[in-house]
Amino acid sequence: MPKIPKLIGTIVKTAWSRMFITVTVAEKEQLTNELLRIRFTGDLSNAKYEVGQTVLMQISDTEYRNYTPSTFNVTEGYFDVIFHQKSKGPATAYFKQLIVGSKLTTSLPRGLNVYDENTYYHFFYGDDTCIGFCKALQEMMKKNNHKLEGLLEIDKDALLYVNEHLPYMEYIQKSEDREMYPAVDYLESIDTYRWNKLIHGQFYLMGNGKSIQKFRKALRAKGVSANNIITQPFWIQGKMGL
Repeated sequence: MPKIPKLIGTIVKTAWSRMFITVTVAEKEQLTNELLRIRFTGDLSNAKYEVGQTVLMQISDTEYRNYTPSTFNVTEGYFDVIFHQKSKGPATAYFKQLIVGSKLTTSLPRGLNVYDENTYYHFFYGDDTCIGFCKALQEMMKKNNHKLEGLLEIDKDALLYVNEHLPYMEYIQKSEDREMYPAVDYLESIDTYRWNKLIHGQFYLMGNGKSIQKFRKALRAKGVSANNIITQPFWIQGKMGL
């Protein structure tokens, strides 16, 4: 829902008033040049959160963006979002200018729970727009003693941060032409013993829509069932506001 007429937006928020709340910026931390963490506080007593669900945040009278929280604490009434700020779109400008105490409108979490608690092995593929989701997934794995590994395509700017906070991931530098042959090469390099464990696990592919398509095709060619692959594009080159 990148952009809707102001009147329709008002009608939607009125009709679904229980799904929208006002939150306040409680903390703002520049993690790297391109990664910004903001903590939002509000009345989350009616919220039910599952890993992978998104909140719909209003950035203007007519524009909305979906974000996946990296932390969602119903009991203490806060959630964190890690924003990737390399793009020059209106959302980047909006969140950059927010200050502690700013208020905005957001929906409560909605969408499917993508995490299968009955599966032991989990593999994540994405880029630096997915760091928040990856952190949330990692915390769930720790809680349930499940195995998480995977691959992130990241810019050098984010390397130090993700190396410290996402220790189960491996990294390759994001290519400027948005091709992902290095990621497919990585997949092919996994040894047979390790692959025989992973193949029946859960695969999460997120981030660049074009890259997701190629990586999914490579997984299917290696025998991974379509039922074990979850995809969620966060962005597509030349398209604003997924």
